[in-house]
Amino acid sequence: MVRKIILIIRKTHLTVFFLLLLMVGGVFVHKPLGRLIFPFPFRDTIEMKAEFSGVDPQLIAALIYVESKFNPEAESRRGARGLMQVMPETALWVSEQKGLSLQADELYDPEVNLKIGIWYLAYLFREFNGDRVLVLAAYNAGWAKVKEWLASGAWQGKVNDLHRIPYQETRRYVAKIMRTYYLYNYLYS
Repeated sequence: MVRKIILIIRKTHLTVFFLLLLMVGGVFVHKPLGRLIFPFPFRDTIEMKAEFSGVDPQLIAALIYVESKFNPEAESRRGARGLMQVMPETALWVSEQKGLSLQADELYDPEVNLKIGIWYLAYLFREFNGDRVLVLAAYNAGWAKVKEWLASGAWQGKVNDLHRIPYQETRRYVAKIMRTYYLYNYLYS
């Protein structure tokens, strides 16, 4: 009977020991593990361009993760291309604003895609007075649509009324990027 009690105590202590080890180990392992699940390739380039344009690099990383999972060759059903899933029409407009010459196939080049996409995000931030939620909605649905929704009162432009965004895809898009942004902000800040 005494041996059984000692064996039970030892097993209990062993179990508690392993639980404590997992908890303490988890504190040191959770960020590296999170970084495996949510990688940040092209980080140096993104941070440099983000600093120059005044856009949060973790927001850019979250947008890229949601848009293309960092695949430079990604293309949407609608024709958006590259890391930031830039539409060729948007890229041509941006290149005109910047005085660049651009071919649509260049959007698969990460350097070009990031230059165009981050510039466009910075433009949207200026257009919507730095409101991250409005910028993300505009990146997905187009800035003219977002202005239309705001003017008509269809949406107030706040995160707590995302359910009022007329496009379901845009509602989901904004919510998903915001969740992913908080993860990237935690993992890489």
